[in-house]
Amino acid sequence: MKLRILLLCIVMLPVLAHAEIYKWKDKDGRVRYSDVPPPSNIKQESLYGKKIPKPTNQQPLAPVEGETGNAIEKANEKASADKAPLSKEEATTKRAKDAEQEKLENEAKQAELEAKEQNCKSARANLQAYKQGGRIVKVNEQGEREYLSDADIGKARVEAEGEVEKFCN
Repeated sequence: MKLRILLLCIVMLPVLAHAEIYKWKDKDGRVRYSDVPPPSNIKQESLYGKKIPKPTNQQPLAPVEGETGNAIEKANEKASADKAPLSKEEATTKRAKDAEQEKLENEAKQAELEAKEQNCKSARANLQAYKQGGRIVKVNEQGEREYLSDADIGKARVEAEGEVEKFCN
């Protein structure tokens, strides 16, 4: 029984590996081959069952006498930009990496917003405590409680107002 299933899988393997190949010319007149169809406005040819020529490696353009360095760089950039489109696996991994990076950026923005909101809450609470008046106690470096004077409370109130503006706007 296992042998029959194995044979069936081996026979069906070529059917599963079927891929449509497209041939078209890009805007620069270069012939392109891909398993992804070209844009709809470009004339294409299906190459299913036909032998596909192997791509040639493009060499950077050699400088011509009297040509400036910028022109050579531009020509080399154009030659490297005209490489064949990404394969399906490369495109899939690129999309996955982009999605993961976007997710991380969104999480970082969300964490930043939450931290800013928390800072705003605490700054408003501090300002409210200083506005309310009364005796305010702080703990010094030795762990002893100190009561703030009216001048210290006024100074701390101005600082709290600055923090509210910084974190809440």
